Amino acid sequence: MAEATQTPIGVVEAYEKLAREVLERPESISSAIHNLLLKLAETHPGAVYWIIRKFYQEYLRLYVSDTGYIGVVDRYEPNLMYPGDIAIYMIPESPQEGDIVQITFTDKEEVSIYAIHGHVIRCNEDRTIQIEDTSTGESYQVVEWNILGKLAKVIPFGSDEWQELFSASSVPKEWVAASIEESIRSLRESDISGKDEVISELESRLTKLV
Repeated sequence: MAEATQTPIGVVEAYEKLAREVLERPESISSAIHNLLLKLAETHPGAVYWIIRKFYQEYLRLYVSDTGYIGVVDRYEPNLMYPGDIAIYMIPESPQEGDIVQITFTDKEEVSIYAIHGHVIRCNEDRTIQIEDTSTGESYQVVEWNILGKLAKVIPFGSDEWQELFSASSVPKEWVAASIEESIRSLRESDISGKDEVISELESRLTKLV
């Protein structure tokens, strides 16, 4: 997993020069930064996504209340959520034992971005965090830098609250249907416990979308 690193000694001036070049562009500062990020994202989209999310959390601490997020679930998480549900996340001041958190990391080339969910098992004295993957049960250590948000609420597919939020979103029903279909295919090839019941629920959701 990619983690925050200290800036090596001797390169500060190079970044200061790069910052001046961006600030001296004729367009607005926001446009210049946006254009730079677009160019970087052409080859390293995972790194751009990663650092923007963490910039919100780590640098703009006064605005932490603005950095929660909401999304339509695109995969099955045992005992947590189904594709099509709506998940609401908040940014925790610090993770606590028992929290369910979303963890993000990139590949070594920082091109692809990955996200998984995990239970916080233990917060260690060295500030590492023991996590248990909600899908696989695998246990491993991460740092706060890897935690994107804490799962606060799951709104079930088709409920009144779901209808209200989904109708206000720009997520197409075709995308939700495709996510459900992909999950059904994946589950049929898996050996997880209770998969027949899960597939039945997903097929029911699919008929309501198409």
